[in-house]
Amino acid sequence: MATSSSLSHVIHSIFPSFHGPDVRREFLSHLHNVFARKQITMFDDQKMERCQTIGPVLIQAIRQAKASIVVLSRNYASSSCCLDELLEILKCKEDLGQIVMPIFYDVDPSDIRKQKGDFGVAFKKTCEGIAEEKKRRWIEALTCVATIVGEHSRNWNDEAAMLEKISTVMLEKLKMEKLWEMFRSHDIDRNGFINEQELRYSMTRDGGKVTDEEVRMIIKAADVDSDGRISHNEFAKFIET
Repeated sequence: MATSSSLSHVIHSIFPSFHGPDVRREFLSHLHNVFARKQITMFDDQKMERCQTIGPVLIQAIRQAKASIVVLSRNYASSSCCLDELLEILKCKEDLGQIVMPIFYDVDPSDIRKQKGDFGVAFKKTCEGIAEEKKRRWIEALTCVATIVGEHSRNWNDEAAMLEKISTVMLEKLKMEKLWEMFRSHDIDRNGFINEQELRYSMTRDGGKVTDEEVRMIIKAADVDSDGRISHNEFAKFIET
């Protein structure tokens, strides 16, 4: 069975969606540095030419990421590529349960949700000549992302402190998701518990060796309520001890 050390050395991948001219040189660069310090990797598109259409490399990066951060700045909606990234990100959230954290960077979430203010002006310009169906999907995506709990830069006087909080929250979310992945790999019948048979199977299916006594000892050590099986909460506490 995995241990707490396997969690602490996981390198996580995050996809950032952002409008380069607004945030790349300062905010995003600082976010990269804070994440790197905590062993959280972020997809780096420095060598890519961002254009007005989302390409297969970006789509693959979004789908393979453990989480996405959407930096909603004043000119985010001036790029159809950003808006298409958002569509793919929210699709991964719905289909794959991907973690999504919006950062409202010097914009009001209501401006995102209602496409108004400077944000709305940029969005309306991008929508010129765009099919109504595509425009509708963008509006639905912006409305959706504006309702997700995230971070608001206007609430902070110290951007460094905000970045520290963002990285701490994201790391905790990623660790919890990793715990769920680990638990599901042992919960063969997906009933929310791990019994002796499932634990034995999951520990030996890749050629590992384990005795019945060792399996029973693990179950006993993790089984707080002594019902002969391990729940997710018991699993989490056992892994983290």
